[in-house]
Amino acid sequence: MRISINFISNLVVGFCLLISGCAQPVSDSPGLTKFSEYTFITSNQTNLLCEYDGANTTVRRTEVPHFINLSILKLPIKVKCSKENYWDKVIVLTPLRTFNLLERLKLGQNVTAQNSNYNRASVGPLSGLPRKLHIVLRKNSFKSADERDLYYAEEAKFTRENWDAVASKINKNCQIKTSNHVKLPRNDDYIACQKANGKIQKLLKDDLMKLEVERRGSLIK
Repeated sequence: MRISINFISNLVVGFCLLISGCAQPVSDSPGLTKFSEYTFITSNQTNLLCEYDGANTTVRRTEVPHFINLSILKLPIKVKCSKENYWDKVIVLTPLRTFNLLERLKLGQNVTAQNSNYNRASVGPLSGLPRKLHIVLRKNSFKSADERDLYYAEEAKFTRENWDAVASKINKNCQIKTSNHVKLPRNDDYIACQKANGKIQKLLKDDLMKLEVERRGSLIK
């Protein structure tokens, strides 16, 4: 039986995608391909310098948006983006394997307002690293103190709203458990929910504290 060249070619490409994530990156409009390990980097600013640091390896990119295969870097991976008149943004990435938010908090995994909604489609199938990452830099130079304070008040409001949404998701999950009449010794569900909410409040407090440090350290020109 003769097998067409096109059939063999498609079979080889499919096998390549399956075992190594070697799909070519595509534009953000149709989304990343199912087996891709590339991360699509976007930002609300332009002309950023982004550095991706793994063990003994650094990759630099200046154009935004861009694709990068973070899975080639050894863990832990640190992303640092910078621009004049803005504070540096540093993100530490770790593989995400568990997608239940309550369980992630219980296990002490890295939880941010950005990755709290991640699911299996949000990360590379092999690396567990995010397939899309939006970088937000905060200004550190203002014409007046009033302009600075108004800017950081908006940032603080946005931060609270993001973490409130995470807390609401936790509370909703806890209410579902309660409605299902799941009873465990010493009310373990309730205790887990309380601890999770406590961690969320701690993360919110840390983010607000960082905002205040940046506000005070900003320049007035």
